[in-house]
Amino acid sequence: KRYMILHDIMYMLRFAILAAVCAAHGSCLSRVSWSPATWQHLYALLARPVVADHGRAPVAAFDADGTLWSGDAFGALGAELVRRGLVDREACERVEVEYGRSQGEERRKWLLESLALFRGLSAEDLVDAGEEAWGRGDGATGLGATLRPEMSDLVNRLRSGGWRVLIVTASPAEAVLRGAQELGIPEGDVLGVRLEFDPAGRATGLPAPSMPLTWCEGKAAALDAYGVVGGRLCLAVGNSMDDVPMLRRAQAGILCVPRGSTEDRWTGEAEGAQRLARVAAEEGFWLHEATQGREEYLRLAAEAEASCES
Repeated sequence: KRYMILHDIMYMLRFAILAAVCAAHGSCLSRVSWSPATWQHLYALLARPVVADHGRAPVAAFDADGTLWSGDAFGALGAELVRRGLVDREACERVEVEYGRSQGEERRKWLLESLALFRGLSAEDLVDAGEEAWGRGDGATGLGATLRPEMSDLVNRLRSGGWRVLIVTASPAEAVLRGAQELGIPEGDVLGVRLEFDPAGRATGLPAPSMPLTWCEGKAAALDAYGVVGGRLCLAVGNSMDDVPMLRRAQAGILCVPRGSTEDRWTGEAEGAQRLARVAAEEGFWLHEATQGREEYLRLAAEAEASCES
């Protein structure tokens, strides 16, 4: 019993020290939606002095769909292109469904099929549709409405603390540029699937051979190609088995699962929350029950405030 009391006191003292240190460094990460254990891990990470390796800042790499936001950039981009009459609706829906329920090499096949949908389109077509898919600026509709405030907060704290934040995604880079802009991440730090364009500036429907396909092991390969080597990758955040190779490369990894019983259709049928929780435990990743977006986050914040007042 005495041991348990002492353990609780030490736990609370460590918690208070971390909060004080982070507050002094201006890195007050909100507690909303984070578990106490993961929040403490992140506080400790943010409180560490940033030591640049040969003048290069530490790196945090985030998956995009199902991680930074609960929505899917490819799905949002495809829907907008369908609305504009630039992509076939049935073909787009089929690719989206098959990719979502596949895994392994079968999923890779459907990823390549998704790129074929963009054959003949220009980069401007894709970027413009991606802008529209994010939302019209009110933040109430579109992909932007699914941006997870806790992830936005974490990205902001990391960037203000001197970290370099990358987005590493299996979605086309053009589909996530608007979301990256919202998070203050420059286009050059978005490692997404790069499409090949012909001399006339039209997509061939194939990935560009100059960059690894940023899917599964390709995410780690893309980081290598980008020059993120050695111990520079200090944090990686993802939401599926496809992200595990990237998380394994980092000093610390966060695996996101849908909060409560909500299904996350972007992780595939074979990647339910229970399986991902087991993987997190086996690999030593931190587990995060992620919000669906701003609405759920605000509800959790209100509940936390009411609990404190009572």
